Amino acid sequence: MLAQVAPRYLADGGDPRWVTVPLQKAFRWQSAHVPLSPFVRLTRRDRQAELLLSPDPDGHWWTLHHTGSSTEKAWTMRFGARTPTEIVAAATDALTLGPADSPADPMQVLEHAGWKHSVPDHQISSPDGFVTVSRHPLGAMNIEVTAHDGPWASEPTACTAWRAYFSDHTPPHLAAAVLVGMVSTEPLLRDEKAMAPFLRYSVRIARERVPAHQAESALWDRVDRLAAHRAGTPLPPQPPGGAQPRRTR
Repeated sequence: MLAQVAPRYLADGGDPRWVTVPLQKAFRWQSAHVPLSPFVRLTRRDRQAELLLSPDPDGHWWTLHHTGSSTEKAWTMRFGARTPTEIVAAATDALTLGPADSPADPMQVLEHAGWKHSVPDHQISSPDGFVTVSRHPLGAMNIEVTAHDGPWASEPTACTAWRAYFSDHTPPHLAAAVLVGMVSTEPLLRDEKAMAPFLRYSVRIARERVPAHQAESALWDRVDRLAAHRAGTPLPPQPPGGAQPRRTR
């Protein structure tokens, strides 16, 4: 059984297939994965964009890079190991589906969600104080997410959960998509026992549990819907109550 965890930015990494499988199955990114290797490299067919999954406990696990073109400068997005895969997927979805309706300044996503400017003014913090987003004058962005390392106390110690970095020239709609994923109040499904222990002190876990097969169903429903969007063929409406159990692939 899976738990429903909120806030979502403290839900731990989750299933990396939420990011990698749609890129391969729905958008035909090519894999350079070496069998028995923990590293995964997916490359877009035009060779201008790639996603690297590099399980390095001392560095960024996820790197999304664009080499640039005649009309676009090169850029890079990096995410730490405990970044929820749903938040990483917000960036890859935005890249593959193209620009959507989003503010020219990604920081407006946080402002509209009630996040507050802190000193200095180029930083915005979440209402619970666990997240700080910094925007640099040239456009680069840093995200730092912390959590308490023990039970609630008068002066709890903050422990870094994950960090992300977006370089100069990262398309604003990609950064905005990530921030939208962060401010969403929808909980994420997680195996509570697999979460980093220190994160449990800072999250809310719903009593109602969800069968594990529902997460598997949601993954393949996501793949089908992205593939249909790419092909321009909408799927039938989802039945009430969410995705129904289906085969694993």
